[in-house]
Amino acid sequence: KGYIAKCRFFIGARTHSTIAAYSSCVPTLVVGYSVKAIGIARDLFGIEDNYVISVQSLEKEEDVLNHFRWLCDHEKEIKTKLEIKMETYKIKSYSAGDALKKLW
Repeated sequence: KGYIAKCRFFIGARTHSTIAAYSSCVPTLVVGYSVKAIGIARDLFGIEDNYVISVQSLEKEEDVLNHFRWLCDHEKEIKTKLEIKMETYKIKSYSAGDALKKLW
């Protein structure tokens, strides 16, 4: 995760690597092959368009490049969305810890 966090952008296909990028607020393009990739993108951004490209939909050599260019053009917006979402997740995780303490 440390190396991924140092990236300005990330293109990945494996779920754990893309989650590492997202959680480090690195704008990420997922070359998806599962519904998990779509679900994670929807949870973070509300949509999967431009964040996930299906392996089955790749037709031309420039398909991934075009999606990457979109990512570059929206870098600041994506980073801001990820920073807000990660902060929200942190707050929720703390409240879950508090709930566990009450049960203990």
